[in-house]
Amino acid sequence: MLAALVRQAQHAGLTVEPGFAPKDIRWIAQVSGGKLTGVIGNGRTGISYPRCPEMSHPELMALPRVLGKPQAAHFLADTCGVVALLPALDRDGNARTDDRSQAELAKFVEKHPSYLELLRRASADIPELTDLLNVLTQETQLAFLRAELARNRAKSTDKLSFSVGGTDLLGGDLWHAWWRRFRREAFGRQSTTDGGGMLDFTSGQPVTPAHTHPKLTKLGVGAIAMGASLVGYDKEAFGSYGLNAGENGAVSAENAAAYRAALENLLVRAPILGQMKVAAWFDHRQLEGQALMAAIEDPASLGEDVLEALKLDDVDENEVVLAAQTPEQQEAVAQQRGQKLLTAIRRGEQPESVTAQYFALAISGASGRAMVRDWKTGQLDHLASAVVTWFDDLAITNLSGKRANRPKFFSLLTNVQRPRQPSTSMDDYLKPIRNLQLPLWRAALDPAMPIPFPAVAKVMEAHKSHVMTGAFTEALGRDGAGAEEGRIYIRMAILRAYHVRKARHQGGYPMHSSVDPKHPSPAYHCGRLMYLLANVQDAQGDTINAGVVQRYYGAASSTPALVLGRLTRLSQHHLAKISRDKPGLAFQLEQEIASVWAALGQQPPKTLSLEEQSLFALGYYQQLARSVASRKETAAKNRADAAHPSPATAPQGLLDTDKGE
Repeated sequence: MLAALVRQAQHAGLTVEPGFAPKDIRWIAQVSGGKLTGVIGNGRTGISYPRCPEMSHPELMALPRVLGKPQAAHFLADTCGVVALLPALDRDGNARTDDRSQAELAKFVEKHPSYLELLRRASADIPELTDLLNVLTQETQLAFLRAELARNRAKSTDKLSFSVGGTDLLGGDLWHAWWRRFRREAFGRQSTTDGGGMLDFTSGQPVTPAHTHPKLTKLGVGAIAMGASLVGYDKEAFGSYGLNAGENGAVSAENAAAYRAALENLLVRAPILGQMKVAAWFDHRQLEGQALMAAIEDPASLGEDVLEALKLDDVDENEVVLAAQTPEQQEAVAQQRGQKLLTAIRRGEQPESVTAQYFALAISGASGRAMVRDWKTGQLDHLASAVVTWFDDLAITNLSGKRANRPKFFSLLTNVQRPRQPSTSMDDYLKPIRNLQLPLWRAALDPAMPIPFPAVAKVMEAHKSHVMTGAFTEALGRDGAGAEEGRIYIRMAILRAYHVRKARHQGGYPMHSSVDPKHPSPAYHCGRLMYLLANVQDAQGDTINAGVVQRYYGAASSTPALVLGRLTRLSQHHLAKISRDKPGLAFQLEQEIASVWAALGQQPPKTLSLEEQSLFALGYYQQLARSVASRKETAAKNRADAAHPSPATAPQGLLDTDKGE
């Protein structure tokens, strides 16, 4: 995994020199003519600089000794609190006076001299820093800087740097040579790639291993703001055979910086799926690969257009994406290539020449550690096939008789349980299902992986509650695909995918996306029968009788023999009433009920397991979907016939008039 990240850093042309790292700077203070003239920035996104000075944690710990100061500070770019002694501010822009804020300000005061000392040492080689040092040692100028930052609503923890005489200090390389020399003199040898006595885990070359590895700062999802270590050795148990710290897993400082740079770059755009991020990259054909990964997160990103051109080669000179193209043009090409690959897979025209490899790393934070949740590699065409299979397995017919929208991964994950209440934080809401995010993600990437049964159990718990409170019936009684209706589609899709994959890999009858009269499971037909019996009591309307469903669904899905026979007898009374006014409708309903009883072939089961209850739920929903879609189709046909009557049904007088003309 680390070797693949190092190669990705090289492929992406990222800065990987130890002591340098990309950083986001929120504010730039401008110095001109020996005075501060103002502050630019927006406090939200900031400016991303690819090469900023950086020190590892051990170097920061050693810096006070090197400088003869009480605390460490960063060179050129540090927080507004350290550089300008800006305190934490309240909403009105006034300094906060609580104990915590005062303790934080005291730390800034201790670190400030180290920031000035680094500038003083560097100014001997870099004249531009002399003006900056003079400004920051004048109390009036420092007060002006604090006032400008406060006026712009800067936070004490925002990163701040400087522009001197029109020169953006972080944007150029005038400080690079001094910084390399300072680190070498202060912290010892920096180059570790040659002449070492251990083999690098990422390259196999002899190196002197880095003592510690740099932290990830773009991870989030559980990681602390100071960063999280992907590779660390801070416990005695991590040492063996007399090896110390980084010697236990030898990686050169250069390659440690490389894998961190690659992963940081990937994490910036990595989607958050539950309580983890998924960083994905490819050894070539990056655009198609990213489009396919994006499709799992958001299926709508690929679009629905099916392209005619299906020929795919690993290198297509006619579709080279130029750096000069806009991001929108690059995205369009990515979508087109991804759609081509998916179309080829679906039509059985998978090209053998697609040899691109993909790498997918699922990762989350645990305070100061970065936890690898999953690591998967494979060929790009296998990924495309997995995406096709994933959405095929999740396919479910909606109330219009069409395929419901393909679910986003995060929506699929969250809809296995009840909706989040406004008073519940997202972190607390995700806790009960955090163990499902990995199995579901693995199922999306690998058609051989099952849908985890705990996901089915959670779906059934939420689904029963949804039905028995009446929310299920209400949602499906409205027109359009609202949030509640979409929730039902996703839950039914999960149940179907579970049974599809179980049948595929363990043997059994495949689950269709719409109602299946030939399904062998009595539980499935019990669900169908439950819908039809409830529907009899409201046969003349567009919705089913919520009272019957709410009262009997729970018992019917777990002990169908106790409920369905009774409901069948009651339905005869309602059918007799319907037959007086609508004999054709009554006959149709009787035939539907009789056909389901015939499919049962015997008395309903006395009890149903949880897995069988999921088949009951699918049978109920799919029968409902077919009935509603049929009613909609009939109503649309009747409206069309009324608007454009055929000559056989037009009034005779009108026909005679037409003939007269």
